[in-house]
Amino acid sequence: MMGIKKKHAQVILYSSLVIVVVIITTLIGQSLYIQWKKDSLALRYRESIYKITAEIFNDKVSLSNVNIRYPAGSAGRGVPVAEGSIKNNSDKTITSLLVELSFVRDDGSVAYKIWFHPVGEDIYGETGVPSGINMAKEVIRPGEGISFRQPLRNCPKEVLESIGGRSSPARTTGDRFNVVYGIKGMRVI
Repeated sequence: MMGIKKKHAQVILYSSLVIVVVIITTLIGQSLYIQWKKDSLALRYRESIYKITAEIFNDKVSLSNVNIRYPAGSAGRGVPVAEGSIKNNSDKTITSLLVELSFVRDDGSVAYKIWFHPVGEDIYGETGVPSGINMAKEVIRPGEGISFRQPLRNCPKEVLESIGGRSSPARTTGDRFNVVYGIKGMRVI
């Protein structure tokens, strides 16, 4: 009977070690992938609920008096701001609200678009991961309203020129742009 040579024992040991490492890394990779898929599905679910809630309550929450202008005393320089008010005419308390504001050319192309949260914060936080914690800094109770003021950072030069130094109503900011705004996401309790 022939015994295992020293060289063969090393090959058996190394190949067995490689197989074990491959199996372990495959199992770790599979568990990470499954967790990523669960998180991805949960994120898409929360995002769809956020958007659907906005569609359901869109007629009960009014976004009004939206003006685009430069702050007083800036003489048409600096960062313009969007100012307006939001009124909650529903019977629910709003804990998070996402507003979309766009400068649209006459041909329908978008020159500048911004999303901001005048109430609460992004439902996913800054990392994009749902936390499940109520992160709202303030809420709008039924029948109440708030004012908002949002800087329009990184506006293209053509948009800045159309705003000029004057206060202008949102839907008629200049000859070349219309400002379109709406509520795109909402969370209520």
